[in-house]
Amino acid sequence: MVQVCAHRGVSSDHRENTLGAFHAAVHQGADSIELDVWLTKDNHLAIHHDKTSEGIDIEESTFGSLPKFIPTLNDVLNDFGMIPLNIELKISPVTDLERLAERVISEVNGNITCTPPMISSFNLEILQNLRESSESIKLGYLFAQEDWERSMLFETITENNFQAVHPHHSLVSEEFMNASKEDNIEVNVWTVNEQRLVARLIDLGVNSIITDDVQMVKAITKG
Repeated sequence: MVQVCAHRGVSSDHRENTLGAFHAAVHQGADSIELDVWLTKDNHLAIHHDKTSEGIDIEESTFGSLPKFIPTLNDVLNDFGMIPLNIELKISPVTDLERLAERVISEVNGNITCTPPMISSFNLEILQNLRESSESIKLGYLFAQEDWERSMLFETITENNFQAVHPHHSLVSEEFMNASKEDNIEVNVWTVNEQRLVARLIDLGVNSIITDDVQMVKAITKG
């Protein structure tokens, strides 16, 4: 059955990317949670989508100076009620990729959850750094370019020993799925909030649907 991944938790009644949103996703029966991580100036992994929050640049600040609603990845990994995570690493031109990779490996290895998390990014270099540091960490390549064949997408994923591709839903076709199956690559699609798209992606055989509407997608997968 297709897995349902809660995009930044469930944000209909909670602020996205917060512990409240993550607990709501667990309550609604999501199979996993997608969240976003930035590296702070003092080496904390802060969970937030944008580079700034309430005018504060996360990368240029200490964690203690950030708004109190922002949790750390360590907070979530240590939550024994948490379901599997899809952790997107956020990158800017000033991000220290080696320091970020080192910190992610340290926290993931130091916090054993029931299922090891998936680490994903649009940035190929950070994923390559993570693979060099760990042969076992599960990696997914976020992708939104229409010319995926010309970009040698699946060749890149296979050569770097990544386990998954996370495409925008508009890229996924029968041809795309055939290419993924040839290389045994997991396909986790973002961000799908329309019933007709959910049904189409289920028919195509994707592994996971990342959505803002967990209950809608779960109802369709069960039906």
